[in-house]
Amino acid sequence: MKLLKRIMATVLAVALLAFVPGVNAATAQAATPRTFTVKYVPALSAWRVQMLAQWNDEKENGDLSFLDAYVQDGDSVVVIGGSGSPAFNDFKINAKLANLTLMEVTGGIVVYANKGITDIVVIKGSAASLHGTYDNVYVYDNSAANVNDNVKYLQVSKESSMEMSVTALGTVDRCQIDDRGNVLKTMYNVKANSLRIVKGVDKTDASAYSTTAGSAPASTTTTTNTGSNNNSAAISPKTGDYGYAIWLLLGAAFCFAGAFVARKKIA
Repeated sequence: MKLLKRIMATVLAVALLAFVPGVNAATAQAATPRTFTVKYVPALSAWRVQMLAQWNDEKENGDLSFLDAYVQDGDSVVVIGGSGSPAFNDFKINAKLANLTLMEVTGGIVVYANKGITDIVVIKGSAASLHGTYDNVYVYDNSAANVNDNVKYLQVSKESSMEMSVTALGTVDRCQIDDRGNVLKTMYNVKANSLRIVKGVDKTDASAYSTTAGSAPASTTTTTNTGSNNNSAAISPKTGDYGYAIWLLLGAAFCFAGAFVARKKIA
């Protein structure tokens, strides 16, 4: 719980800095990092955005083109779905984010981190397919994540329930599974296309990873996700690939909308 609070506090602190006078928003990289909140608004039947760390119904909001126009390297984004929110489908980020938090995005979201994201947090029943370059991925409770590319650190944490489902198609330098801060298991140098946690149960084959830090990599062989440090257009798995993996991952509890899984197939 302490880690989750620290992550959210960091996002909020970054957002508060946005109100410091003299910020030059015209530069390619924000002089002072900001936080944008994207939320599904039922009254508008649309995903809307505010340049705030916490959504405020009293403030004006814009469409997603506002985010595309103003988000810059070093900024953070929070995506909030809510009960009954539809699938987000493709969420393409063209800036190097410090943090992306997915909160209650139960309909499913496909993230393309074209320039990379330092920290990705998946919480409150969110279901995500992650593509691109990212350093750290945190998955909590009853959330689900399909990590399509290599990741340095993957943390799977229980705060209220041990029901998370996670698969990794790339390599994982270190994966930690914990229960409210108590470490249950740590895996190092996990082979590509090997890590699999289903409803809180680790099903990763023991031959696919090491239990010793600093040991030789479990494998130098990669899957179709080779080149995960390049742009996501070159590394993202085929729709058919992650469609199959995400169904294994989510099961009946996290069914994607028909339009979400019926995406174009690659020959």
